[in-house]
Amino acid sequence: MDESLLSASRFAAVLPAPPLASAAWSIFALHVVQSPTRFVGTFADHVLTLQLSGRFRARQDVNGRPVEGWCGTGCVGISPAHAETTWETDKHSGTSRATSVFIPETFVSRAAAQDWDIDPQRVEIIRQFLVRDPVIEGVLTNLVIEARHEPPSGLYAESACAFLAHHIIRKYSSVSTVPRQARGGLTGRHLKLVVDYIHNSLAQSITLRGLSDLVGLSPRHFERAFRQAVGVPPHAYITNQRVDAARQLLLDEQCLSVEDIAARAGFSSSSHLATTFRRQTGYSPTMFRRIHSQ
Repeated sequence: MDESLLSASRFAAVLPAPPLASAAWSIFALHVVQSPTRFVGTFADHVLTLQLSGRFRARQDVNGRPVEGWCGTGCVGISPAHAETTWETDKHSGTSRATSVFIPETFVSRAAAQDWDIDPQRVEIIRQFLVRDPVIEGVLTNLVIEARHEPPSGLYAESACAFLAHHIIRKYSSVSTVPRQARGGLTGRHLKLVVDYIHNSLAQSITLRGLSDLVGLSPRHFERAFRQAVGVPPHAYITNQRVDAARQLLLDEQCLSVEDIAARAGFSSSSHLATTFRRQTGYSPTMFRRIHSQ
């Protein structure tokens, strides 16, 4: 193997701090780490990352262009094997945790050939950054729990990682039906202005008219431009950010009730939070807090 490539074991060795937890099952491996403020490296395997806690702005080069956004609990990233990965944040204080699962490139190629009847040479895993994927979030969360068992179940983990390999082929590869990225949209300066305003105003009422006035566009033009720049309409983006804020409050503010968290995150009621939270994560707020507290 090229010595410049990072295997699961070498990745653990180059981190600023040792992993908080690790597990290895046959050919798969997992690490729970403190999220580094900067990372540059090339992985030998495909790596799926899930943010477990913390919230900060992050930047990464994606397909040759810089992408920046808010990274919070539940954000998913996919780093293809043999492709350089860069990661930088503006996190100055506090702690945040993430888990990374290493899936060998040879395993994905074999799955494509045997189970999908596709030439592995045609399968290219496409890098993802700050995406939402309830499937990956659920599986990786359970793998973290499984990694803490003594001894961890190899059968469960092997099945889960094999499932993840098929999932990324189906949804995040050159043979999947990934929508083409729209062109145009807001300028980088205008997008940052709008995103920062949303992030700082989650507990308040946020209107389409108010957002469009920030950048001097009509509401209709702004909605179309925002969707082109971000990939989702403004109301969906705001909902995602509010769920992110609720996740973080559930983890960091154990004394707060669900009603208080709903108000702080901008939901009209605790039932509104519960419905939206379950739809996005598969868990109720109370169950989410219980699982992650464990």
